[in-house]
Amino acid sequence: NMEKMSNKKRYLLFLIGIIILTLGVALAIKADFGVGPWDGVNVALNRIYGLSVGTFAIIIAFILTLINGLLREGKFNFYSLITGFLLGIFTDFWLYIIGGLIIGNGLIIRLICFILGIILLSFGIALYIRLGLAPNSLDDFMVALSEKFNIRISVSKLIVDILGLIIGLLVHGPIGLGTLIITIGLGPLIGVFDKILEKWALV
Repeated sequence: NMEKMSNKKRYLLFLIGIIILTLGVALAIKADFGVGPWDGVNVALNRIYGLSVGTFAIIIAFILTLINGLLREGKFNFYSLITGFLLGIFTDFWLYIIGGLIIGNGLIIRLICFILGIILLSFGIALYIRLGLAPNSLDDFMVALSEKFNIRISVSKLIVDILGLIIGLLVHGPIGLGTLIITIGLGPLIGVFDKILEKWALV
């Protein structure tokens, strides 16, 4: 099905995937039960330095792109920066929209935001990964680590998550029960949506 798809359609679906997953990130931030490790770093830096969450996502994407290039001995994947840039812009866009639309911090509202956030995040990631276009810098970091040190992707993912958790805790990011749920539950949920997309031959 992928071979038949035109490039225009692939880029459009890629963008839709990013728009959906960043809405998931913004909802998880709004829920305030804790977010993914690296989103927690961006939120904490936003609180400390005042630049937007998305701006820090772009800055970290840039730093990771450089690190990935060094791990690959000078082979830089600048396409991952485009993805990082889009993720940063749309995260800020959704945080602005949600900030205006969802009023109040009641437990029910927060729970709905969190559950909906994880579902959208998983679906968006499944969609954008299936298209096989530019990975984001974090995913590329996992791949670069696994290539450089000859370790399984699952191990390098764990290393990257733990690194994000440590930095997130050091800068007092919103690391909580939600972080644990996202870190453990995201992979299986992405797998479920991946199978659905495959079954329905949507992508």
